[in-house]
Amino acid sequence: MTTRMISIRNLNSNIETLHLVFQKTSSVDIEKNNYVTGSEKEQLFHRIQTLEMQIRQKCHQHDCFPADLSDTAYRAYLWLAFLSQRQRFDQHSAFIYAFLEHWRELTNRSIILKLYNSAFVFQCKPEKKTTQVAISEGFLLASSKDVQMLVDCSLRPTPKNLVPLRALSRGNTYKHVMGQIWRHTPQSNLSTQGEIYDLQRMFDKINDEYFSGNLGQPRLRWSDREATRRLGYYHPDSDTITISCFLDQRDIPAYVVEFVLYHEMLHKKLGLKEVNSYRVAHTAQFKKLEREFSKVTAAETFLKQIQQK
Repeated sequence: MTTRMISIRNLNSNIETLHLVFQKTSSVDIEKNNYVTGSEKEQLFHRIQTLEMQIRQKCHQHDCFPADLSDTAYRAYLWLAFLSQRQRFDQHSAFIYAFLEHWRELTNRSIILKLYNSAFVFQCKPEKKTTQVAISEGFLLASSKDVQMLVDCSLRPTPKNLVPLRALSRGNTYKHVMGQIWRHTPQSNLSTQGEIYDLQRMFDKINDEYFSGNLGQPRLRWSDREATRRLGYYHPDSDTITISCFLDQRDIPAYVVEFVLYHEMLHKKLGLKEVNSYRVAHTAQFKKLEREFSKVTAAETFLKQIQQK
């Protein structure tokens, strides 16, 4: 499958620069022992708004929407749109300030900190000269006590220390912030129409047949790579169903693609069940509903043949 997604030039480098400037301005404030909103913060705020607008204009030029971008670019766009709101920008700056302030109280170790709309909740990489910490934007409204907990996790990322962090990421405040970020823009057929199959048409058909048309519209997209093992996945935070572009070929029967899509639609409908602090996706209820697909046996047989090659 030939991807038709547009690319945004220098987007990654621009995002990295924003992270550095956020940290730099907060570090200066800490040195002054005062959190302020100065001209450098205003320039940063304007830079974020400008970059967000440029992405929208680029998409408009190609008759598409930001939701048609790659996952990475779309995450970046939604983050920029979120921070383009003055209140969210100020809250973001305040979190960075609070985190770095507590970090300096506990250690002289260098840190590179990123608070971002990332695909993961928390990531810490201790290196020889510095520690790289990436934290989901969902923690934006964390209390002072919870910020201290995040700092402690960054200094000592042990399984025991990560337990309260995991619990915080499942709380209502975290979910509220992520819900504010992931407000989908419309999609065009740029990301749903493959060379052979159209995911939107398939979704509508399956929704009518198995969900009485009641399943909410997720973001649909073909993957960037031809994965043959992980043929589909549903990301609940982003409400996105991704189907491997390997399936977009004439040799793959339509019912096979529909079954993979149906499987991911079930994940959207049923969510995750908490069992002994672990999240379980393929519950007994899930497996029961999966068997209701009209051509489940034929689809599973075909998929096994693919994955045995």
